[in-house]
Amino acid sequence: MKKKNYSCMDDFDPNSIFIEDALKVINKISKKIIDYEHVELKNSYGRVIFENIKSRLKVPNYDNSAMDGYALNIKDTKNNKIFNVIGKSLAGSPSKKKIKKYECIKIMTGAVVPKNCNVIIIKEEVELLKNNKISLISKNIKLKQNIRFAGEDIKPNKIIIKKNVEINSSIMGLLASQGINKIKVYRKPKVSFFTSGDEVVAVNKKLPKGKVHDSNRFTLFGMLKKVNIDVIDLGHAKDNISNIKSKFKKAINKSDIVISTGGVSVGDADYIKDVANSLGDINFWKVAVKPGRPLAFGKLKDTIFFGLPGNPVSVMITFLLFVLPCIKMLSGEHYQLVTKDAVLDSNLKKRQGRAELQRGIAYERNKKIHVKSVGKQGSGILSSMNNANCLIYLSVEQGLCKINSKVKIIKFKDYI
Repeated sequence: MKKKNYSCMDDFDPNSIFIEDALKVINKISKKIIDYEHVELKNSYGRVIFENIKSRLKVPNYDNSAMDGYALNIKDTKNNKIFNVIGKSLAGSPSKKKIKKYECIKIMTGAVVPKNCNVIIIKEEVELLKNNKISLISKNIKLKQNIRFAGEDIKPNKIIIKKNVEINSSIMGLLASQGINKIKVYRKPKVSFFTSGDEVVAVNKKLPKGKVHDSNRFTLFGMLKKVNIDVIDLGHAKDNISNIKSKFKKAINKSDIVISTGGVSVGDADYIKDVANSLGDINFWKVAVKPGRPLAFGKLKDTIFFGLPGNPVSVMITFLLFVLPCIKMLSGEHYQLVTKDAVLDSNLKKRQGRAELQRGIAYERNKKIHVKSVGKQGSGILSSMNNANCLIYLSVEQGLCKINSKVKIIKFKDYI
C-alpha cells in the first residue's frame, strides 16, 4: 500500500505533535540564561532580578508624623488641656527644640517627631487660642498615636525583593527608598529573526503582480518589541540555500533564539528545515494545531530555532503558543496563557484531529462572557487578528461547536 503524504488539509496527521507535547520539548531545551548584568534603577523596569536584594536602611529611617497636628508628651494631658506652641516641625526641616511641661510643637505629615514627644494630636482635635496656645478637644488620647516609627515598614538586612521577580513600579520605588541605584538582573535574551520567500517584497517597494508585502517582518518585530529582550532584525532571505544559511550563521553567532518565517512546508522552494538540519538538530516539525501546523523547532549549536509558517495569522499564533513561552523561560520568568470560560454565540465548524484557535469577539452579557466568530478564519486573513479581541481555543477532541456551547477563550492581545 502506498504511504500517504499528509498535508495541511488533513485534520489528523500522525507525524504531528500535540501542543502540550511540543511545549514539553521546548521547556526541556529552553534553559534559563544564567548570565547577569548591572542596570541603573531607572532602566530596570521589566527586568528580572538575579539575586535576593536585602535592605540597607530602616524605612522610615526616623520617627515621623502620620498626620498634620501637634506633637506633645502624653503625661502632660492627664490634668491639662492648654498647651503652648513653641515651634514647628516640617518634612525635611525638623524642629530642634525640646518641649517642656505643657508645651507642644506644630508638626506636618512626614516631619521628624521632636525629642520627648510621644503622641500626635491631629489639628482637627484642637482649638486654636490666642498667644500661640491650643486647647485639646480630643478625649481619647493614646500613647504613640499617629506616629510612624523608624523601621516600622522595613528593617535593615532583610530580604525585600526575592530573585527571579520581575521589576515593576512599586519595586522600583522600594529600591529607591533604600538608596539602591544599581541592580543585578538577568541578561536579556537576544532574539534574531528573518523572513523568507521569493514572493515577498519590502514594504517600501512597488508591489508586482503575484507578490506580497513583507507583513510578517513587522508583525514579528512588533511582538518581539513587546517583550523585554534584545531584538536583531536580520532582514529577508530569498528562497535559496546559501542566502538562508548565511542568515542562520549570523544568528548563531549573535543570539539565543533565531526565528524564521516561511519555507517550512513541503513546497519545492521550502529550504528552511533542510538548512537548519544541516546546521543542527530539528526536534519536531509539525504541530497538531490550526493555524500553524508546519512549525519547525530545534537547536543550531547553542541557538534555539523556531521555523514559523509563512501565513501571517499562523505566525502570530505560533509565536503566542510556542515562541513566547521559550523567551520567558530564558528570561527566568513564568509564563502561562490565561484562558477564560465563554458561552458561544456562533456555530463553529471544526473536525477532530487537531486543536484550533479561531479568531473571535468576546463581550459581557448578563454577567457572563459570550463570544462569537469574527468571520473568515483563513490563515492568510491578517485582518481577522486585528478585528478579533480573543482566540477561541478548541481542543483536539472537539468537533462541531454549536451556539450556547461552553468554550475557552484567550485574550491574545494582552500578550502580543
